[in-house]
Amino acid sequence: MSAPTGSHPPKPGDYPTYLHLLADLHRRLRPARYLEIGVNEGHSLALAGPTTRLVGVDPEPRVDGLDHPDWMVVSTTSEEFFASYDVNGLLGGPVDLAFVDGLHHFEVALADVLAVERYAHSRTVVLVHDVVPIDAPTSTRERATVVWSGDVWKTVVALRRHRPDLVITMLDVAPTGMALITGFEPHQDDGYDGQQDGAVNRNLNPWFDTVVATLLPATYDDFVAMGPDALGVVPCTDQTIDECLAPLFPACFEVSPQSGLNPT
Repeated sequence: MSAPTGSHPPKPGDYPTYLHLLADLHRRLRPARYLEIGVNEGHSLALAGPTTRLVGVDPEPRVDGLDHPDWMVVSTTSEEFFASYDVNGLLGGPVDLAFVDGLHHFEVALADVLAVERYAHSRTVVLVHDVVPIDAPTSTRERATVVWSGDVWKTVVALRRHRPDLVITMLDVAPTGMALITGFEPHQDDGYDGQQDGAVNRNLNPWFDTVVATLLPATYDDFVAMGPDALGVVPCTDQTIDECLAPLFPACFEVSPQSGLNPT
C-alpha cells in the first residue's frame, strides 16, 4: 500500500513546493499581520509583501537581514513567546496569517496552533508545515535526516478528534505537506493571560494532555496503517486553495480562472 506523500511529481496547477504555496497565499490574502513560528534563515518570512507586518519566533534564528520595511524576529521558544510577550502589541492587532514550522514534535505544533487561535479572528488562516510524512526515517521524533517532518502529522489527528469546529485541509505539497486551517472565532478574554502556554492549553483544552499521551507512541507504521484516505490529503492546486479561501471572503473576493481569488 502506498502512503500519501508530499513528494509527488507536480502537475499543471500544482504548487511545486510549500514555499510556492506560501508565497501565493501572501499574494492572495495580502495579510496586514503575519506570524511565523520557526524562521530559521528567514526564507519563508521573506515571502510576505511590503505592507505586511512580520513577526517571527525562533529560539536560534539565523536571519542576518530581511529586505522588508516592517519585520522583527523574537529569539525565544514559541512557548515563552506566547506566555511572556504582548502578541497583539507586536503584531499591531490579531493574526491574519500564521505559519507554524517550529520544533517538529506534534505536541509543540499542536500547542502553537492553539496559542495562535487566541489571537485569531474569523478570517485567520493558519498553516502547519510537515503534516504529510514521506517515510519512517524522516518522521522520527529525533532528527536523523536532512528532510525531517518529525511526527507533526499527529497534530492533525488530534485536532480532527477534538476540534471538529475547525476546517482542516491537508495539502499534498512537497516535500512534506501542509495543513491549511480555518474556522477560528475571535478570541474572548478567558482570564488565563500571563500563564504558561501549557497551563493555558490544559485550562482551555482539557483534552490536551490526554491526546498527547495517547498519540505519543504512534509511529510512521501507524500512519501507514491508517490508510491513504485517513487524513484526507488532497492535491495542492490553485483550485483547492480557491475552495479553502472562498468561504472566508464571500463578499470581498471573486474567483477568477486565471488568477484564483482576488480582491474585487
